[in-house]
Amino acid sequence: MLDLKFIKDNPDQVIKGVKNKGVDLSLDELLAQDEKRRQILQEAETLKRERNKANDEISALKRSGKDATGKIESMKSISQKIGDLDTKVVDFERIILNLLLRIPNIPHSSVHVGGPKDNRIIKEWGQKPTFVFTPKGHLELGENLGYFSFARAGKISGSGFALFTGPGARLERALINFMMDFHTAKHGYTEVLPPYLVNAASMTGTGQLSNLEEDMYRLKNDDLFLIPTAEVPVTNIHRDEILEEDKLPVKYAAYSACFRREAGSYGKETKGLTRIHQFDKVELVKLAHPEKSFEELETLRRDAEEVLELLGLPYRVLLLASGDMSFSAAKCYDLEVWAPGTGKWLEVSSCSNFTDYQSRRINIRYRPKGGGKPALVHTLNASGVALPRTVIAILENFQQADGSVALPKVLEPYLKSAF
Repeated sequence: MLDLKFIKDNPDQVIKGVKNKGVDLSLDELLAQDEKRRQILQEAETLKRERNKANDEISALKRSGKDATGKIESMKSISQKIGDLDTKVVDFERIILNLLLRIPNIPHSSVHVGGPKDNRIIKEWGQKPTFVFTPKGHLELGENLGYFSFARAGKISGSGFALFTGPGARLERALINFMMDFHTAKHGYTEVLPPYLVNAASMTGTGQLSNLEEDMYRLKNDDLFLIPTAEVPVTNIHRDEILEEDKLPVKYAAYSACFRREAGSYGKETKGLTRIHQFDKVELVKLAHPEKSFEELETLRRDAEEVLELLGLPYRVLLLASGDMSFSAAKCYDLEVWAPGTGKWLEVSSCSNFTDYQSRRINIRYRPKGGGKPALVHTLNASGVALPRTVIAILENFQQADGSVALPKVLEPYLKSAF
């Protein structure tokens, strides 16, 4: 969330930034509630000074052997008023926090204003394949080759789920192992295997609640959610902790299954693997020094890009316009792979810098080497990468005339080890 002091000192900047994200928001209620809180605090502080003075007078009366009963009774009344005011302060702080949680992060100065149609292509890599035959879509290819079955998944779970079988299951496992090995050995990420269930505090900390609650799977009898991405548990690893400055950046890579109801996706492409309720993903998370976080965003993006290059998949990089970024992001790049059978570019990674928006919610700070007050870290994450659309791109880019698929050579050691 944004810093309340920053909002109060820069209301016009905040309103403009929020508007550029496509959110119509007034700060009037927040500022009014904060003013009421400050007035009650001042009143409480005045009474506390009176109470301290009364305590001194009572002590003086007792030392001189005089009766302090009247003064003690008057102090009880003051103490009661202070207790009532302290309770009101807590109530106002709760209201203010709820209002702050509704305000999205504002775009970084390097982000241009606009909506999804204004996203800028800043890089393209690889050549789109050409075929002497009409390329098939992944759904036909995968079903024919026994990679997956949506009919059987539907029988087990319902629509929007995939059952990977035989070569498809091995391909999924090969991709996961390849990406985890690559990010840990090549780029120095620490591997973690997080819980797939998290509490509401964790979801609030990374910004999924309450903004995206309708897309989340929530357990009926527990205060737990199935994770929509490993970003949630991994970013919360150091919640309420102070890190040493020389340990930054902290870098984690995590494989997880991801679960999304996709309640807000009506009308979007949902055919085959394009948009499913459960999918596999490798996630990259960084906790960075505030002065270096935008440099870290560029290296984070490159880490994800290299996966696609090693797989030989044509891709492009989009710098998202302000109105197409997530609720919590200050700057974001999307990586999209080309799917020739589908005839579309498909997003496989979003690389985002959240600045101190998440770390303020979950209280992750670092201690400066030269001393001084601990400060908030900046949090970043990227898919490194998501598997469903990567599988689509592999099947469609490397399909052969006979209906087979020539899988990327980088996966050969992992596919062989699966037997």
